[in-house]
Amino acid sequence: DETARLWDAASGECLHTLEGHRYAVNCAAFSPDGQQVVTASDDETARLWDAASGECLHTLEGHRDDIFCAAFSPDGQQVVTASYDKTARLWGAASGECLHTLEGHQGGVTCAAFSPDGQQVVTASCDETA
Repeated sequence: DETARLWDAASGECLHTLEGHRYAVNCAAFSPDGQQVVTASDDETARLWDAASGECLHTLEGHRDDIFCAAFSPDGQQVVTASYDKTARLWGAASGECLHTLEGHQGGVTCAAFSPDGQQVVTASCDETA
């Protein structure tokens, strides 16, 4: 239904419905401090949300195909997104600005994650490489 939902784990109550994406939402993740949520969508955007209010803080635009995965860095300062446009992108979580475009895969990038110290990013792709 083109949304993500925040749920209370104890009661099962829906706290917020995160609306704004135009196509399917493929991934959602909390920031390390739990204050923000990132969502990734087939509408070629990711969005950063305030977890307490459900308000959209930033729309991350720049990918040219579906975004399959998004994750925060361990310090919560950056977000990485993985797209079928064969790239991953690093974004500033506070500004919503694209910091770097990671290119080199020959197929869509299906997953991306930060190392525990936040110094590296790993990507996986449909091109049979990581």
